[in-house]
Amino acid sequence: MMKRALWLILLAAWLVSAPKLAFAQTCNAVASSLNFGQVSPVAGTTVSASSTITINCTGMSILPVRACVNIGTGTGGSSYLPRIALNGTNQLQYNLYTTSGGSTVWGSRGSTTYSPIALDISQSGTTGTGSATLTVYGRVPASQTGLVAGTYTSSFAGVLQAELNYAAYLLLAPACASLTSPSSTFSFTVSANVINDCTIASTNINFGTAGILSSTLTATGTLTVACTSNDAYSIAISAGAGSGASVADRVMTRSGGTDKIHYQLYQNASYSLPWGDGTNGTTALTGTGTGSSQSVTVYARVLPQTTPQAGTYIDTVIATITY
Repeated sequence: MMKRALWLILLAAWLVSAPKLAFAQTCNAVASSLNFGQVSPVAGTTVSASSTITINCTGMSILPVRACVNIGTGTGGSSYLPRIALNGTNQLQYNLYTTSGGSTVWGSRGSTTYSPIALDISQSGTTGTGSATLTVYGRVPASQTGLVAGTYTSSFAGVLQAELNYAAYLLLAPACASLTSPSSTFSFTVSANVINDCTIASTNINFGTAGILSSTLTATGTLTVACTSNDAYSIAISAGAGSGASVADRVMTRSGGTDKIHYQLYQNASYSLPWGDGTNGTTALTGTGTGSSQSVTVYARVLPQTTPQAGTYIDTVIATITY
């Protein structure tokens, strides 16, 4: 009977003293920066990237540690949805998530809507240490057409912005909202390089059907251009695929034959600006991007000339945009 009472007293003493051993534990976090790389405002695609946060704890007892990793809004702005990275006063929208699917925004105990990540760290063997690594998933949503080229950044450091709170526990893990001390801060940067970029698409030009080329034929086509805002661009049009053609004298060739019809392309409806590559009296068209699609009309003309053999006449020209 005496031995049993002694055993109960020792057990009670262990249960009381065990949490005190936890206060000797120290945890810290180290984060790598998240770089989205090149971001095109006109490509229409979401850009994803990731980084890591590694947590290391020392002086651990047999008790697990609840660690809460807080990520705030960053220096770019005050919102969690979206977060903002800055280039001067220019804003790029992005966000940081707890999963690769981007379903849960990673938050901080300073937010009532977006929570920090909670995880439990156990001692590794008998070394008194433990560690864990978390992945931070970042996304820049597509079609931010107002962006100008440049480097956009947002920094995270200090309390609520990049903060690790932790505590050892015996039975129930504490909620992150209740953990404010002890704490350890860390730092990292989110960055993106918005590039000058352009897309271009075209429609065909069709002069229709003609019997005798005794009068002028006209037709138009369209180039659809989207370039980064404030990005200067120029569009040159090649001489075409016809034998002996030049930017000053293009030719359509009869399908299955060698007969030709001469034609020309222009930048304006008055046919005073031959559209080419800057040689032989032609010029390339110049413009400035807005981030949104811009429609450019290509004016085409066939002047009266000797009528060749009947057939279908075609030519292929290449429009090249330089930015």
